Amino acid sequence: MVIFIYSRKSKWTGRGESIENQIAMCREYIQCHIEGADQAEIVEYEDEGYSGRNTNRPQFQSMMQSVKKGRCDYLVCYKLDRLGRNIADLANLIEMLNQWDVAFISIKEQFDTSTPIGKAMIYFAGVLAQMEREQIAERVRDNMIMLARKGRWLGGNTPLGFRAESEENVSINGKRKKSFCLVTDEEEIKIVRFIFQEYLQKQSLVGIVKYFLSHGILTKRGKEYKTNTIKDILTNPVYCTADREAYEYFWNLGCQVCMDAEEADGRYGLISYAKTTSAQYKNKENAPEKWIISLGKHQGIVSGKEFAKVQKLLERNRAGGDSWHKPQNQAALLPGLIYCSCGHRMRPKNYASNQLTEQGERKFSYLCTWKDMTNGKKCSVSNVQGNTLDALVCEEVLRCTEENSDFGRMLETAWEQIRESKEEKVSAADLLEQEIQKRKKEVGNLISVLARTGGDEEFIRRIEGEVRKLNAECTALEQEKQESEKACRVMRGGKEQLEFLKDRISSFRALYHTLSVPEKREYLRIILDRVLWDGERAHIFICGSRSTGRECRAAETDDESPPLPSEETGE
Repeated sequence: MVIFIYSRKSKWTGRGESIENQIAMCREYIQCHIEGADQAEIVEYEDEGYSGRNTNRPQFQSMMQSVKKGRCDYLVCYKLDRLGRNIADLANLIEMLNQWDVAFISIKEQFDTSTPIGKAMIYFAGVLAQMEREQIAERVRDNMIMLARKGRWLGGNTPLGFRAESEENVSINGKRKKSFCLVTDEEEIKIVRFIFQEYLQKQSLVGIVKYFLSHGILTKRGKEYKTNTIKDILTNPVYCTADREAYEYFWNLGCQVCMDAEEADGRYGLISYAKTTSAQYKNKENAPEKWIISLGKHQGIVSGKEFAKVQKLLERNRAGGDSWHKPQNQAALLPGLIYCSCGHRMRPKNYASNQLTEQGERKFSYLCTWKDMTNGKKCSVSNVQGNTLDALVCEEVLRCTEENSDFGRMLETAWEQIRESKEEKVSAADLLEQEIQKRKKEVGNLISVLARTGGDEEFIRRIEGEVRKLNAECTALEQEKQESEKACRVMRGGKEQLEFLKDRISSFRALYHTLSVPEKREYLRIILDRVLWDGERAHIFICGSRSTGRECRAAETDDESPPLPSEETGE
């Protein structure tokens, strides 16, 4: 008999319903209420720091995979909401457990899924758990609105042009805590004013980026400005003055405006809350209906009228805003793949319309975007003749299928490594898992003995010492097992990648003369990791390994004959 114990806690606190306490109570219940538990194998699954809002939890998913394989007779947890707070997820889980003949026990509510009333009670408890989750979210939002009305800065990355300063001590639930507000940084705020002025005049994000790059102006964290960085500044309500126009703009946008119209008198700026979501740990912008707009305690930078105008300009230009990332040259094969040795992308640049190749294609070159934006002040790497480089790169890729090519030899070496190590790694992981389960079973037996017999302090100390020793051995074996499994996954992934790569390259070679330019471009994006141009030589990277390189002239005027190729040893 195999019994699974599942425990979860959203945040570690070291008290109350901790992971350890949940497991201990589950083990005690198992020994007292499940017949034959003394001989059962007990497997523990722990998800520390994961919310019950969904089932995207690593140990939960691992447990369910084992359940599907028929490796479980009982699933025990402390409370139903440890499995989840979403009624749909809980309903699906109970149905799956019934399908696989797994008995489910919640020791706190004492549910029994083998009876109709037990199933009904679980669904009812699931409804309550989901209601509790929604009430928690509502309380958090209400608390955020309350804080928003006070104009407090709640933390996070301080916007450019401001710094957070302690304002006063406030009392929250009887505890004294610091309150922060935004204060203008006179040096940084000049950059913000420049960004708004330039965009209102020229309506070009790229133009602002070019200016900053050419003048060596970096972000407050020492990084290069990008168009997304500029856009984030232009759309941040913190720079908008709280005047009548701003109030109407955000009100019409559907935001929750936490101030009266009379308060929007232009004396202060705005603060926004819940503009982005942290779901799945990714900051994605929420819909305007979820934004909370409040009166801050800092000075605004632009008027509400100007801020609204900037937003309209950004919206109007959005359709073509990212077009410079897309291939504009219909003949170029390497946009998005070719990089300058300075680390920045290169883009195709057309010659005059009357300059054509022998095949009738318009000539072009690849130039470094960093060099272009800084007018050659930050990068001096020569441009490369694009038609010639594309042909040489394709030639190198086609040569990969030849028996004596560098890539062919690399494939053979990789295949040998996979064949030699695959079986050894798999068997090692299996043996380690057996040893881990043995020790876990011993720990469970010791705990059950202690729970039944009690004993004096010396006896308890001996048992605790033995449990700590076995747990330490389990931890060491688990780490070794994970390393072994990781090596196996790398090998399996490497095998699949090599098979896929061989197939793509073979198809590319067989279909090369019938493929259109866009189709060739897609094949190259699958086969190549990147192409690096250093001003004299192009280095081709295939799946993270450097292949052979070809020397290619950088001159843009002498293009009558292709440069002679030269071999370079791959790494």
